[in-house]
Amino acid sequence: MNNWNLLGSQRHYGNVSMTLHSLPTIHELREQLGIQPLNTGRQIYPFGMAGIVTDDMEGLHAVSDEHGRTQLTSGTEFSMQVYRGQTQEYKSCLPSLGRAKTPEEQLLALCRNIAFEDALAEHPFVRLAEQSAFLGNSLFIDKEGLAQHYGLPTHMLDVSSNFDVASFFAACAWNSDKGWEPVTEAKHHGIIYRLTPSAIDPSGDLGNFHIVGWQPLPRPEQQRASALRMKSGQDFKEIPSVECFRFRHRARVSVRIWKAFDEGRELFPADAAAELATQAEALQQFTRAQIDRAWARLEKWTETSFLAEKRLVAEGSCNLFEVASPILSWAGLDVETDEDHLLEKLQEVFNRVRYRMTASHFCDSEMK
Repeated sequence: MNNWNLLGSQRHYGNVSMTLHSLPTIHELREQLGIQPLNTGRQIYPFGMAGIVTDDMEGLHAVSDEHGRTQLTSGTEFSMQVYRGQTQEYKSCLPSLGRAKTPEEQLLALCRNIAFEDALAEHPFVRLAEQSAFLGNSLFIDKEGLAQHYGLPTHMLDVSSNFDVASFFAACAWNSDKGWEPVTEAKHHGIIYRLTPSAIDPSGDLGNFHIVGWQPLPRPEQQRASALRMKSGQDFKEIPSVECFRFRHRARVSVRIWKAFDEGRELFPADAAAELATQAEALQQFTRAQIDRAWARLEKWTETSFLAEKRLVAEGSCNLFEVASPILSWAGLDVETDEDHLLEKLQEVFNRVRYRMTASHFCDSEMK
């Protein structure tokens, strides 16, 4: 059942009707949820007074994943809860790949996604980061997470450890002609979702919480990014640990949030990858290897096998064209290629990383 929270105090299950004026604004909701200011230096004891001591300072923090790679999380060190904001509530909350209505649409979306990921692999800073190590372990570079944050359809749903970032997405809407705009008039209520990652069993059927964190391109770090890897047909709202908080839009509040994030530029800085993603969104030409990888992802996600004849019909239906070599490239885009400058840039990132030392595992940051 949906876990609905109204006004930060009452908990209701199932569909609840109310008038908009009875709801708090998003700033009032923030107070009612007890969201504390960040970056004050306040000490925090996430596991009790006898446990680890941390603080509320946002930054990069090094953690090891299940494969022994180093991930650089963005935000506070221990984010016990994450948030997702939307300007309105929809009947279901699906990842972008799940919103594609047919297998043909999903196949085309996955082809474009894979083409973008392949181009990312050729980006000089991405390539350098993949060849580098921190604390003796290779860095995890999440190309699919990058594709998600540059607007390509994936099976992931974005969440953020920063409530204010979620508030931006709850109070501002994308206008393809004008960019991000504050919601000033609304017939619908906005919504903030809250998720406790520790309540998600990674081996279960409820999806898989996934840290995106710092990546060689800017958006994920700015957005303190994590994601939930969703299954086909899975509704984020139906996951038991997800809480839903409604709020009413107010123009002056939306404008204040919009301006606090530099009208969206702070979360979406202009870069060459954004231009490349725009090219990818219109792409129809792919190599056979890219198309086959897209089929493999589609079969894994839908848990359905597609026979050769059905594949051929589907490829024709969505106007896929096979080419000998990838079309998408960084040619003509403003990309830094000077290796010394890129090494310096990566070292600046490493210098910002906070990590916990143990007697059995310590070394200085290094690059292979």
